[in-house]
Amino acid sequence: KELERLKIQLQEEAKSRWELENELAKATHRIQESKSQCNQIIQERETLLVKIKTLEQDKARLLRLEEDMNRTKGMLESESRLKVRLENEKQQILNDLNQWKSQCSRKEETIRKTECERDKSKMEKSALLIEIERLQAEIKRIEERYRCRLEETSRKSQAEMEAERSNWVREIEKLKQRPYETNRGTQTEEDLMIDPSKLLFSGLRKKITAVQLYECQLIDKCTLDKLLRGQKSVEEIAAELEPYLRGAGAIAGASLNTKEKYSLVEAKRKQLLTPENTVLLLEAQAATGGVIDPHRNESLSVDSAIARDLIDFDDREQIYMAEKAITGFKDPFSGKTMSVAEAMKKNLVDRETGMRLLEAQLASGGIVDPINSIFLPKDIALSRGLIDRDLYRALNNPSKPLIDPLSKNAISYMKLRERCRIESHTGLLLLPVQKRSMSFQGIRKLITVSELVDSGIIRESTANELETGVISVEEVTDRIKDFLQGSSCIAGIYNEATGEKFGVYQAMKIGLVRPGTALELLEAQAATGFIVDPVNNLRLPVEEAYKRGLVGIEFKEKLLSAERAVTGYKDPETGNIISLFQAMNKELIEKGHGVRLLEAQIATGGIIDPKESHRLPVHTAYQRGYFNEELNDILSDPSDDTKGFFDPNTEENLTYLQLKGRCKIDELTGLCLLPLREKKKVVQTSQKNTLRKRRVVIVDPDTNKEMSVQEAYNKGLIDYSTYMELSDQECEWEEITTTGSDGSTRVVLVDRKTGHQYDIEDAIDKGLVDRKFFDQYRSGSLSLTQFADMIASRNGGDEVFKHESVIRSPTVLSVKSSSILLKSSSGSFSDSPEEATPIAAIFDTENLEKISIPEAVQRGIVDTITAQRLLEAQACTGGIICPTTGQRLSLQDAVAQGIIDHEMATRLKPSQKAFLGFEGIKGRKRMSAAEAVKEKWLPYEAGQRFLEFQFITGGLVDPEVHGRISTEEAIRKGLIDGRTSQRLQDIGNYAKILTCPKTKLKISYREAMNRSMVEDQTGLRLLEASSVSSKGISSPYNVSSAPGSRSGSRSGSRSGSRSGSRRGSFDAGTNSSYSYSYTTVSSSSSLGR
Repeated sequence: KELERLKIQLQEEAKSRWELENELAKATHRIQESKSQCNQIIQERETLLVKIKTLEQDKARLLRLEEDMNRTKGMLESESRLKVRLENEKQQILNDLNQWKSQCSRKEETIRKTECERDKSKMEKSALLIEIERLQAEIKRIEERYRCRLEETSRKSQAEMEAERSNWVREIEKLKQRPYETNRGTQTEEDLMIDPSKLLFSGLRKKITAVQLYECQLIDKCTLDKLLRGQKSVEEIAAELEPYLRGAGAIAGASLNTKEKYSLVEAKRKQLLTPENTVLLLEAQAATGGVIDPHRNESLSVDSAIARDLIDFDDREQIYMAEKAITGFKDPFSGKTMSVAEAMKKNLVDRETGMRLLEAQLASGGIVDPINSIFLPKDIALSRGLIDRDLYRALNNPSKPLIDPLSKNAISYMKLRERCRIESHTGLLLLPVQKRSMSFQGIRKLITVSELVDSGIIRESTANELETGVISVEEVTDRIKDFLQGSSCIAGIYNEATGEKFGVYQAMKIGLVRPGTALELLEAQAATGFIVDPVNNLRLPVEEAYKRGLVGIEFKEKLLSAERAVTGYKDPETGNIISLFQAMNKELIEKGHGVRLLEAQIATGGIIDPKESHRLPVHTAYQRGYFNEELNDILSDPSDDTKGFFDPNTEENLTYLQLKGRCKIDELTGLCLLPLREKKKVVQTSQKNTLRKRRVVIVDPDTNKEMSVQEAYNKGLIDYSTYMELSDQECEWEEITTTGSDGSTRVVLVDRKTGHQYDIEDAIDKGLVDRKFFDQYRSGSLSLTQFADMIASRNGGDEVFKHESVIRSPTVLSVKSSSILLKSSSGSFSDSPEEATPIAAIFDTENLEKISIPEAVQRGIVDTITAQRLLEAQACTGGIICPTTGQRLSLQDAVAQGIIDHEMATRLKPSQKAFLGFEGIKGRKRMSAAEAVKEKWLPYEAGQRFLEFQFITGGLVDPEVHGRISTEEAIRKGLIDGRTSQRLQDIGNYAKILTCPKTKLKISYREAMNRSMVEDQTGLRLLEASSVSSKGISSPYNVSSAPGSRSGSRSGSRSGSRSGSRRGSFDAGTNSSYSYSYTTVSSSSSLGR
């Protein structure tokens, strides 16, 4: 059994072994299959990796190809634009070439004509010279013949007189021998007496008898008897009295040498005499007999002299007045003829003019008696009442109204007359003169040759050629005209759709260009010399352009400021004239604005020297400090920051030179016009009577005289609140309706006095006014003024008052109002806030420490513009604040203590003068900031800024009283007007001139005061600052853009001001702690009183 069991066990083990071997075989097979699958998977993986690598290479290659394609596409687009531009430039060059060809042909034709005329003139000159020689020979023969005849006549007259004398002697002897016939002889003697009325002498303007000469004490009784008896002739006596009858002669003209003489007007036109001297000399001629024509040796009345072009038309009234010195002034009451002295007593002639006329008469023969039309010695004139004792004494010390053209010294008429040369053949008095140095017409005044040489515009050799006459002034002017006047600026707009040309302002008014674009172009015109009228081809100063309607009131002040780039800015420290670039360095003008004006000057010929009134080469501008290489690099490599001009066609920002390159030249005027392509036809129409003015007039109850609101307030007829109300009501409304090509219309109401504009459709959409009122306005039920007031009152900003009646009273004018509606866009009007200290320092919220404003700039948490504005607020309200002690310091002391540097002190000088006062001229009092703005001693923007700083910290500063005053008192003193007062009181609308050092958003100074905190220990006001914005905006002036960086501060969205007050403390975790108080500067409105 045991064996069987073992066998069975062996069989079972063998069977198990077999099964195990089978399982092993199967496992081995499966392992082999797994290995083969693994190898296959590995192979597939390697294949996929290769494919992935290949795909990545293909992808990279495709990306490169796509970039190449985009680059190529961009290059193609750039080349296509360049091609279009080049084609435009080519067309422009072709047009210019054709124009130059036509101009050249015209000039050649003109030259040919000129040469023909010159040849003709030479022939005529030769013929005239021959004729002159013939006439001179004829004159000599006539003179010789006349002399012979005169001698023969003299001999005959002498013989006849001797015979007559012998006859008289014989007759007398006979009469002596017959004494009984005495009565008969006496009767014969009386029969031989000459009729006195026939003894006439020629005076200045009429005849005078011998008896009148006797009455005037010019002849004695004996001479009169001889004249009556015929013992002396009229001619003999007239020769003796020639200085009194006709005068000794006035200065007749001017003379360069013995061969050249000119009338006084000719000498003025040739710049040999000044206009002032010319008028005074003509005045002396007219007051001593008549205006003299030195070429014909004739004395003429003023009317005849004007007809003969011996007097300029503009001077005629003054010469007419002088002529009355010999014809007599007419008494307006009695109609009698008066002398100069009598006219002076009755204020018909001012004393200065009267003395001048009497001195000229005295130098030419004596005081003129206008009744008898003769000269009288000074003593006789005194005895006859033509002058009084005061005038007699005054004439002994003659005035010196004239300038000697040779010595340039002041001189009296008598002395100048003594220096004259007597022309031999006419006896005329000719004033020696000399040629002035040659000059060229600059932008606003004449330029000397020496100045052109010093400026490097012409060479010394050219100046020598000018002096010697090798070349003419006209030839040199043509060569250097770009430096004298410059090339054409963008003068106007050319409408390609209609072929019309418009002035820039006119184009804006009819909707062709935007107001901003128009202002840029007009400022460029003003900064390059003149405002241009392309229609009439006129170049006018801003003031004249405004009078002619080429610019509007809304642009006038800005254009006058831009015009100072030509005429020069006044340095508030020295009073000297400085250039645009120098004004930028002294921050009298904002840098970006100044760069734009400089760019316009360079694009039209070069930088303008305001002192000499012409353009300068670049190297000369460097030497004179009108330019520097840094600014030249900026303008030479323009970026988007310096592209300050807008192309209305493509809506691109361009440099002025680029925009000018897109202009076309007007063939008729040669002016540069900006073509406007037709995008959307915009026409502007105005309904009938769309302009309405409203002026408040107040009647003085005592005099019934009308006066303005300002005059009534100054006289105390109305109080301050009434003055503010009535000032606000004065306006000038205009309706402008624009219609587009799609038929859409837009109606805008414009207050031309303030520049405020109100869109009617916007007002209706916003619910500010019901459409029914607009319909009533259209139907005529409402006037333009009523409808405009309705919209303006709901838009806020200004107040609107409706008055029922104005009642007179003996002492005061009171206004009864039915309703008073007060609205404000900000609701923060203030008469004068309580006095508060300005922001004194910066609180660094990251390091939890108080630092000075300049140190905050160095750390890069405050930008330089904001820092300067904060320091300006300190300086114009009392001085720079020491952040440690709180002491107020002058600029010099602040520099000495290291609070600010010298450069910043220079920038802050105008703001310090806003507190201490601007020194006037000729002993005037110190001027406040407001007065300095009026006198152009302080730029408007800076002045407005200083006034806001002063007002928000307690009131305006009056340097005369060394303290603050209210706006009411400032108006009464004439420092500001009502509108300026309103702007200052509307503190909610102050300009956002600061960048908040904490939020990096734009804020006003008033908002900065609200956001500041007050240090408990010192009471100083601190402004929080950090390098990272609390609004999530990174700082635009971090370390990389600290002082010296060209990046500016960004302007963010508006941020509301904090209201109320809160207190808190900062604990730095050390032994020291800081405690501050947050305050809000505000005050209740005072307009509701």
